[in-house]
Amino acid sequence: MLLRALAAALVLAASVGTGGARAVVPADPLATSWTFAAANLPAAWDLTTGSEDVVVAIVDSGVEAAHPDLAGAVGPGHDFLDQDADAADVNGHGTAVAGIAAARANNGLGAAGACWECRLMPLRVLRPDGFAQLSTIAGAIDYAVANGAAVVNVSLYGESRNGAVEAAVRRAHRSGVPVVAAAGNDGGTTPEYPAAHPETISVGATDESGRLADYSSRGEWVKLGAPGCTPTTLLGGGYGAGCGTSGAAPLVSGVIGLLRARAPFATALQIEDALAGSARRMAGVRFGALDAFAALQRLGTPGPTLEPTIEGAALPGRTLTAYSGSWAGAGLEVSYRWERCRGESCTAAADARTYVVQPGDGGSRLRVTLTAPGAEPASAATGAVPTRPAVRAAPSIAGAPRVGATLRARVGAWSGPPSAFEIRWRRCLDAACRSTTTVGRAGTYRVRPADRGRRLLLEVTAANELGRATAASRPTARVR
Repeated sequence: MLLRALAAALVLAASVGTGGARAVVPADPLATSWTFAAANLPAAWDLTTGSEDVVVAIVDSGVEAAHPDLAGAVGPGHDFLDQDADAADVNGHGTAVAGIAAARANNGLGAAGACWECRLMPLRVLRPDGFAQLSTIAGAIDYAVANGAAVVNVSLYGESRNGAVEAAVRRAHRSGVPVVAAAGNDGGTTPEYPAAHPETISVGATDESGRLADYSSRGEWVKLGAPGCTPTTLLGGGYGAGCGTSGAAPLVSGVIGLLRARAPFATALQIEDALAGSARRMAGVRFGALDAFAALQRLGTPGPTLEPTIEGAALPGRTLTAYSGSWAGAGLEVSYRWERCRGESCTAAADARTYVVQPGDGGSRLRVTLTAPGAEPASAATGAVPTRPAVRAAPSIAGAPRVGATLRARVGAWSGPPSAFEIRWRRCLDAACRSTTTVGRAGTYRVRPADRGRRLLLEVTAANELGRATAASRPTARVR
């Protein structure tokens, strides 16, 4: 189903506040904004200012690549509305978001992006009316991951939860790519999406006092707070302040770019844990307020770690895809081996990232083992691959066949395994029960006067994704 997501408001102000800063302060007119000190970015920049190998994907209205403060920062992108490679901004929202994440520094212009040496991938999804189709957002997230983005920023929000977007966020997380999203500017606790999806890093906005801004969405589903008014690039070559959760989210995305530059092998979960464990306590969000320097210190530089997961249904003919949990830009060479396992015995099935489930895999678990230089091998497995249901022990009837008594159905034992059972009580119309009529469909049956002198039997149909099978009990004695 195609739905729409409302763009988070981005208020463009003519001036910005200033505040003290320590450590590295870029030589740009607006680089002393309170925003940077509040996020502890000057200290973080003393450790890293990013890397051109780290790409921040901006899922938004496009980006003005010709803006002087974005010169050299904008790489290839995609326009999901016109279906071409020209992701130029026609709205201004995306350009402001992009500048907060990765505007250039020390060029005497504007301010600086949180990760001023990172590159940008513009992905245009926002229509001129300020809305985006959720299916388009999902496609943009998948595109970003497939094309090497280290973090995906989505400064858009709406109340509609969408399965395609949720699945795309989950795939990104499994690929080692965090998705950051604006929590919304409604000032309430109603979950907004994609921010409220479990794997998303949702961001609310803080003010100069260090508290959550009155307009910011809040609640346990909002993970981080970040400064909500940051000097940034405006469409047409100008500068201003991007205010709102739309501006807070790319500040976090830029900080993740810094984390990635120092720790390319970190998993998405390790990055989120570093942000969570270093956040300064603050009411209204789960983790607290962003502290870029503390997050860098907490994450450190972990070596390669494999966190394998499997996507797909383990059914014959379906394709399973294994994920390593490692960002593609880390350059980790991961090998995949699929095996079919029965008990403790496993046999090789394929060496590839994907595996098509075979009819002969029925009854087996499928296990994928990942290996990579410098990392400990790690495995993930499916449950048993189902087969068409087959009866192993026939159904039976518990109880005495006499009028007024209650009989109970026992479905028997089945392989498959079945996911559902259908029960029919039948009255025999001849001595051999070759001809019957249905008299009940529940798990129990109360014997009726009309059954007197007849025999009853139980018919059970077992079903799963692969088919159905039916088996019957022995007939009862004649009803008394």
